Amino acid sequence: MNPGRNDSCPCGSGKKYKKCCQHKLAAHIATQTTQPKVSVPSPTEINQFVHLFNSGRYTEMENLARELLERYPGSGFVWKALGAALGMQGKDSLLALQKATELMPDDAEAHYNLGNALKDLGQLDDAVASYHLALKFKPEYAVAHSNLGNALKDLGRLDDAVVSYHLALKFKPDYAEAYSNLGNALKDLGRLDDALASYRRALEIKPDFAEAHSNLGIALQDLGRHDDAMASYHLALKFKPDYAEAHYNLGIALQDLGRLDDAVASYHQALKIKPDLVETYINLALLFSEQGKFTDALSIIKQSMLIKETSLAKKIFVSSCNSVRLTCDDSDLRASITRALAEHWGRPTQLARVGIDIVRFNSDIKECITRATNAWPLRLPWQDLFGPNELNALADDELLIALLISTPICDIEMERFLTMARFAMLEIADSTTAAYGRDSTALRFYGALAQQCFINEYVFSHTEDEIRKANELRDLLSTALDAKTQIPALWPVAVSAYFPLHSLPLANRLFDSQLQDSVLAVIVQQVREPEEELQLRPTISRLTVIEDEVSLLVQNQYEENPYPRWIMTASTEEEKNVIGYLCRKFPLASFNRKGSSSNIDILIAGCGTGQHSVETAQQFKNARVLAVDLSMSSLAYAKRKTRELCLSSIEYGQADLLKLDSLDRSFDVIESIGVLHHLADPLAGWRVLLSLLRPGGFMRLGFYSEVARRNVVLIRNYIADQGYGSSAYEIRKCRQELIELDKNENYGITIKSSDFFSISTCRDLLFHIKEHRMSLTDIEAFLRENNLVFLGFDAEGKVLQAYKRRFTDDQSATNLKQWQIFENENPDTFSRMYQFWIQKIG
Repeated sequence: MNPGRNDSCPCGSGKKYKKCCQHKLAAHIATQTTQPKVSVPSPTEINQFVHLFNSGRYTEMENLARELLERYPGSGFVWKALGAALGMQGKDSLLALQKATELMPDDAEAHYNLGNALKDLGQLDDAVASYHLALKFKPEYAVAHSNLGNALKDLGRLDDAVVSYHLALKFKPDYAEAYSNLGNALKDLGRLDDALASYRRALEIKPDFAEAHSNLGIALQDLGRHDDAMASYHLALKFKPDYAEAHYNLGIALQDLGRLDDAVASYHQALKIKPDLVETYINLALLFSEQGKFTDALSIIKQSMLIKETSLAKKIFVSSCNSVRLTCDDSDLRASITRALAEHWGRPTQLARVGIDIVRFNSDIKECITRATNAWPLRLPWQDLFGPNELNALADDELLIALLISTPICDIEMERFLTMARFAMLEIADSTTAAYGRDSTALRFYGALAQQCFINEYVFSHTEDEIRKANELRDLLSTALDAKTQIPALWPVAVSAYFPLHSLPLANRLFDSQLQDSVLAVIVQQVREPEEELQLRPTISRLTVIEDEVSLLVQNQYEENPYPRWIMTASTEEEKNVIGYLCRKFPLASFNRKGSSSNIDILIAGCGTGQHSVETAQQFKNARVLAVDLSMSSLAYAKRKTRELCLSSIEYGQADLLKLDSLDRSFDVIESIGVLHHLADPLAGWRVLLSLLRPGGFMRLGFYSEVARRNVVLIRNYIADQGYGSSAYEIRKCRQELIELDKNENYGITIKSSDFFSISTCRDLLFHIKEHRMSLTDIEAFLRENNLVFLGFDAEGKVLQAYKRRFTDDQSATNLKQWQIFENENPDTFSRMYQFWIQKIG
């Protein structure tokens, strides 16, 4: 069959045959009169490529290319055609296309095709380089400009992407795909009106362009125009019924409108067409979570992770685990949670409860816990506590070890067992003859236990005799370090379970010994890391004076220990810009959804040890983040963790929130969670922050709820009546009393809160020197007085769905009067605190 001059060229360039290889072949044949050796395929062979390509017979095209390479191994055209055939089959075309560019280094199409292959493999920087080479040899190559824009967009270089799309349109003004791609970049920049115009221009050129209809729908949805968005999705599906992404986008719109059954149907249709569309599984999991179907959500998200392990999927896995209740061991879930802890899929505290539940299914460990619980408060000898095999079982349980080194153990029975295990370790370390517990297996468990004690800031109780023995062992260790004598491996581990090793005068000498990894990890945690924090203190700017009486008292409270002492941060899905994020988070809220840049300034007022600021910087990678706090101890910890994560966009500074207006700086976003309610006047602090917020900017705040903290108030009154202070010794003693009192008094979720299980978090929960609590009525009045727009709460999906069922006239969930009624009816709704977003009208 003779090729048509207007057929697509089989080399994959996207050009017509007459404009591509037919033209090159004619030029080449003209030179063959003096070169009898044939180095390129004949016209007949090229015609075969054209026919196979246009017929979609890519396997046969691949076979032909491989056959011809036996005869023409130096033909760049055949290598290029092989790459095109492989690429159309979803096979690896990289080597073939690299060979094509080697043989035809000035061939623009070869470099362009290679760029496409590299982009498909996620090698975006290399793809950009290939597109630039294509454009070097062919500056007017419109499709290369457009695909270069796509690669730059995926790299987050949105402004550069916009330039590339405009160049594509300069050389090809009727290029509908480039207009659609330009719209995507403008949308990610927050320029929604410009994005709409670009999509509509694409559709003027190509009215049946399904992808542009779907992209237009997404932009309309971000603008809150949900009916128009759904109309666009339906048009996309009219022109392309098997367009899985349009079914998926329609599902999101339906889910936002509360039409959950219809949303599920759309998601299932998307998966029927494209079973590997991972985003659909993720949204299905979110939908099931909103309905309280956490087991179903967990099952769906695990399916998605078999396809691709995205940051968002990992985050949803963690939140689903946090809500699921297990009745038997699950080896797959055990392995996944262990991985999640090791690989930082979420905040470890979110996995603590389900992780402990799974650990309990280990019968050996369960027996240890039972023995400790039954004997409490007596301390069992190590022989009675562990029995013949249980110590090995403890050391071999990967999930238990991962929990111990990651997060405070928030379970009273497990805490009591670990308290006894610590005493057993001290007993063994103090023994001059017993070898039990000194081998590498035992050291693995004891090392993890010591790390746990440091993480929870030595919250475990101890007897007077026990602490006396611990002091004696610490003295022995100090003497040995001074004398440079050999130190038993268990000594520093046992001491570190009662006192931080950096408190020893010569602690750095511990690194001179040959240490097992589990012991070395303890010494790094308790010696090297605190030393690094001390060295970082002088590098942190003091941005304001601290002279307010309450601010000074609060600063003093938080200087004792970095608060909170976190080990890992959550897996975070990167967002292109904050407005797009808030449009998706609060789809039905009425607020100004228009912005112009992803390069924003964010203030974290009261950053503590940096977990909040780190997660924000990871979420908005183009943002400049200023994170301030009263406590230099916390700031030094934050800066160490930030350096550890190789983040450079966060500036840390010591400052009093009440003095921040002296900085002469302003911000697009301000976040202050759990800070303002510790000021002498929370509303005065709120006004200071508002003065720093740019018009149209957003603020995320967290306040204690008067209703939700009713049990905390009872406990605080008890603490005051008993005359307790806030020292570590008094907190340890009071905790044990509260645990016993709770059996009769029923303090609700307070004693079960994860904040109850470390010294600093317990101090913040129950012993804080200054605490204000608010109602939603108070908050609504402040918003009204200051002309602020309420976007919505950071709340679990199941809470939002329950509210919407209760108040069907408020599907945007923004009526604070009705939320106050809902909270009164469900008093634990905001047990953590009110966390919400607002906008400053500009």
